[in-house]
Amino acid sequence: MLQWLDSIAPVLTTVALLIAVAALVVAIILWQRMKTLRAQYEELTMGADGSLDEVLNQHMDNVRAALAQATMASETAQRVELLGRSHVQHLAVLRYNPFSNTGGDQSFVLALADHNGDGALINSLHTRDGTRIYAKPLTGWTSTYTLTDEEAEALARARGSAPVTSNGKA
Repeated sequence: MLQWLDSIAPVLTTVALLIAVAALVVAIILWQRMKTLRAQYEELTMGADGSLDEVLNQHMDNVRAALAQATMASETAQRVELLGRSHVQHLAVLRYNPFSNTGGDQSFVLALADHNGDGALINSLHTRDGTRIYAKPLTGWTSTYTLTDEEAEALARARGSAPVTSNGKA
């Protein structure tokens, strides 16, 4: 009656042994994965008190604080950029000789303008009798007063539309 059991016992033993070996291999693999996960968890929570939830909540608080600081920095940069547009950014000096019968280039035009082209043209006219200084306001790269050729050239240089050569003339 137990003879059939005796005949399949070696097969059952072999199958049981294979199942046991497979279970051992799976257990070793799972143990290594658990060890890796444990190390990652320890690294994630290093220096933190409490559970993973508390660590993640603390991290999210840090992220929110960083976003708030980044927003403030961006707003500050925008304000500085707007303020910077009103400062003198474009300037040029053009020396010239208004009279062909006198000495060198003693007269000059100084163009000063902000980002929008608002500013002034300062013209110093040198003669034998003295020097006279004139100023003309600029609004949007133009003036309500008629510009001389030298003033127009200095304004173009300040705006960046006229190339300057090595001798300082366009």
